[in-house]
Amino acid sequence: MTAAMAGGAAAVEDEMAEGFDTPAPPPGRRAPAPFARVIGLTALVCAPTAVAFIVMVLAGQLRVVPAMLWGVLIFAATAFLVRLFATDFYTAVSYIRRLVAEATPSPPAAPRLHWSEPARDVTAAAGQLARHWAGRWQKAEASARSTEAVLDSLPQPLFMVGADRRITWANDAARRFAGREARDTNLATVLRAPDVLEAVGEVMAGGAGRQLQFTQSAPSGRTFTLVVEPLPAPAADGSRVLLVLNDITTLVRMEEMRADFVANASHELRTPLASLLGFIETLRGPARDDTEARDRFLVIMQDQAERMRRLIEDLLSLSRIELHEHTPPTGTADVREILTRTVEGLEPQAHKKAMTVRLHVPDTIPAVPGERDELAQVFQNLLANALKYGREDTTVDVTAVVVPRGPANMPATSRGPCLRVSVRDRGEGIAKEHLPRLTERFYRVDTARSRKLGGTGLGLAIVKHIVARHRGALTIDSTVGEGSTFTVHLPLQAPGGPGTAS
Repeated sequence: MTAAMAGGAAAVEDEMAEGFDTPAPPPGRRAPAPFARVIGLTALVCAPTAVAFIVMVLAGQLRVVPAMLWGVLIFAATAFLVRLFATDFYTAVSYIRRLVAEATPSPPAAPRLHWSEPARDVTAAAGQLARHWAGRWQKAEASARSTEAVLDSLPQPLFMVGADRRITWANDAARRFAGREARDTNLATVLRAPDVLEAVGEVMAGGAGRQLQFTQSAPSGRTFTLVVEPLPAPAADGSRVLLVLNDITTLVRMEEMRADFVANASHELRTPLASLLGFIETLRGPARDDTEARDRFLVIMQDQAERMRRLIEDLLSLSRIELHEHTPPTGTADVREILTRTVEGLEPQAHKKAMTVRLHVPDTIPAVPGERDELAQVFQNLLANALKYGREDTTVDVTAVVVPRGPANMPATSRGPCLRVSVRDRGEGIAKEHLPRLTERFYRVDTARSRKLGGTGLGLAIVKHIVARHRGALTIDSTVGEGSTFTVHLPLQAPGGPGTAS
């Protein structure tokens, strides 16, 4: 029995050393207690009785054989009871081990334990704790998915950056910005701007958040604002800094266009105004009594005043058109009638240069959705330019035809059947490098010639905005030495309408 006690102590030491290393039994089955451990535990329980029997034998109060028989019987009964309780204990241990190993959203039900009430209590508490954490885990996972979905839906690129400027996370906009999977790549390969890398390094070194503006190098050439903020603490994936980009290219270009517009408008008004002031000063001084000079100056002054009037009218017209550019027209317009009247109104101008305007417009072309006055201004400007810049004794051809589909630069919603109106002149033509900028305000290919001919530099800008309001498209083709062709495409179906305008 003394040997059994020693073996029991060794078994308990093994149990404490092994911990939870014993594999869990399959679900639904009780975990049997190992035989050696049952013997060891029984030996520990029976140790006091064994000591008492030994003392009684040595004292002569109990003979050896009966003592051994009673010892065996007591050991066997105790082992049976210990096995029952130990089995409940090991079943509870295996259940807890399964909860730890599987960590499923729906923890398994607790096993039935019949003999050990403490094991039952531990098992029930472990199951309740597992269900509690499973619920919190599900909520956390759902919250993380929702947060990631929200961040992916943002139009601004977001990057999380860790040590060595490695990108640890990027939202969908950031991945599109990078053109590839940005995670685990170096920030320098995505944002090729020294100022950005310097700001990120300073924030990572413990500096405060930074905000700066930079222009991405070729091929995009776009301008961004960048916000660099440190995280309150390093994230589990090593993230330490958050980067938020906002594309302000359009705003920068609009600001540049506004500044250019103000500068150009001021210059265009200042030039004739200075001329008027000069002539007025001359007429009030040296030429006060010179009738011939006065008459000549008055003609020039009238021309300069007319130039300012045309410029102001074009500026006001452009302002009105831009104000309603995003509102589609609601009426219909007869393009054939508009072209006919426009040509008739420009006959004196054509006659001065011995030019002829030829109309190629079938009687059957349909009306288009649009504002008549605005379309009349479009064709007035195009025909006036053709007569202004065409060579003397040449023809200007105006052609209108229905085509099944509009050009690629036409809005997709309107790129169905449309009316194509082309105005072709036989002038000096325009070099290819100037074509993309012809519709900019105050842009002139030949500034001196344009001003001499009375141009304000706003005619084609007005045409572009009116055509855009009608959901159409303007295309320009030109060959130096041969002439230019300006083509307007107007949809036959009103935007969002059921069919062709009539």
